[in-house]
Amino acid sequence: MTEPWSPGTGSLDFITLHRAYASGGLTPSRVVDAVYDRIAARGDDPAWISLVPRTEAVAAARSLESHADRDRLPLFGLPLSVKDSFDIAGMMTTEGCRAFAHRADSTDPTVTKLLDAGAIVIGKTNMDQFGVGINGTRTDYGIPRCVFDHDYISGGSTSGGGVTVAAGLVSLALGGDAAGSGRVPAALNNIVGLKPTPGLVSLGGRSRAGMSASHTVLTLTVADAIAATRILIGYDPEDPQSRPEADAFALEAEPLPRAFRFAVPSTATRMFFGDIEAERLFDAAIPQLEAMGGAAVPLDYSPFHAVAKMLYEDAFIARRYANLQSFYDEHEAALHPATRTIVGWGRGYSGADVFAAQHRLARYRRMIFGMLADVDVLVTPTTPTTFTVAAMNDDNIARNAELGTYTNFVNLLDLCAIAVPNGMRPDGKPQGISFVGLPMQDARITSFAAAWERQRGLTLGATGQPLPP
Repeated sequence: MTEPWSPGTGSLDFITLHRAYASGGLTPSRVVDAVYDRIAARGDDPAWISLVPRTEAVAAARSLESHADRDRLPLFGLPLSVKDSFDIAGMMTTEGCRAFAHRADSTDPTVTKLLDAGAIVIGKTNMDQFGVGINGTRTDYGIPRCVFDHDYISGGSTSGGGVTVAAGLVSLALGGDAAGSGRVPAALNNIVGLKPTPGLVSLGGRSRAGMSASHTVLTLTVADAIAATRILIGYDPEDPQSRPEADAFALEAEPLPRAFRFAVPSTATRMFFGDIEAERLFDAAIPQLEAMGGAAVPLDYSPFHAVAKMLYEDAFIARRYANLQSFYDEHEAALHPATRTIVGWGRGYSGADVFAAQHRLARYRRMIFGMLADVDVLVTPTTPTTFTVAAMNDDNIARNAELGTYTNFVNLLDLCAIAVPNGMRPDGKPQGISFVGLPMQDARITSFAAAWERQRGLTLGATGQPLPP
């Protein structure tokens, strides 16, 4: 018999809440009340930049309770946090920068899709300024911390979103992912981060994260990530990068084949930057995948790493400057030092440099697609290691680049990826594993991720709750 849902510790995963709602023993307003109690119990929490007033969120939940056809709302009654790069009418949008803060007069279409599906916004979450960074320290609003160790980074740039999901404060977080901004905080907080093929989810006609960005969701389980992402997928004629085929795309996890081939970085070309325990954890995943029917195929990771470095060490950084140019030129001194430095690099490249970089990327793309043609999926660590906040601040730019070793290349190559938990190092810090696929292989990678999640059977975030049956 299922235990009654507890306001203090009850899981917020989609399946648990929807089963409790269907039984009549739980209501969205009671869940929202419990969420605000949990937020209050955590005290001052830099995961949040702004909260919806409790009375407003409870009122939104009660309005849902009277909805005539709740079965048509796939996110019915699910608490949601939103990265502070998305506008919500009446709330401030900061992108992690006080000088940029302004009150929004409309709601981003991506947020609207989630609300129309029944989600309830709890608040706006902290982030690396303008999505420039994947460590979570480049912000004017305090530094979110890993839910397992306050001394360690949460990962970013969807830093607050990762914390709010892992701490059991929301069911899902909406974020972005240009270089790993959703996958890295998922890995460092023991949750799931799904980054679709670029163009499947509309960027709404603008994105300060650059032309290779994707919107992403962070959740407690793979099934939840699939359910939320499915709502966001669709063609948008206002977005020049939107894929027309998105309207017909079906994101459904499928049973794995009895035998499959998975690529992994070869021992000679992998990088963990001295983190022996993270390397051991990834090594242990390989025989587990083989026991699921897989055959490991080591490959030369150096071309992938070369592409990863291009995101910040080549002319592609000019996109960051192009997206922020008017604000940057006027408010340069107001930016976090690392953000200011990195965006400023973009001013040093010419049009000729950009064309040359595009040509180099095209050569790498052909090479890498050929390497992946004979395997079913690429499996990598999500991050090679993690850092204390103090260590990150000592050498912010270099250590941020190390964090992106296995994530930075994905969007540049139009790939899809999902980060899922892979267990804990002996010191109690989580590490993730990622399943990466060619463009439009989103259903395949989520199938592998779902099977891996079931095989590992880890608890959800830092909640201690088991994976729901």
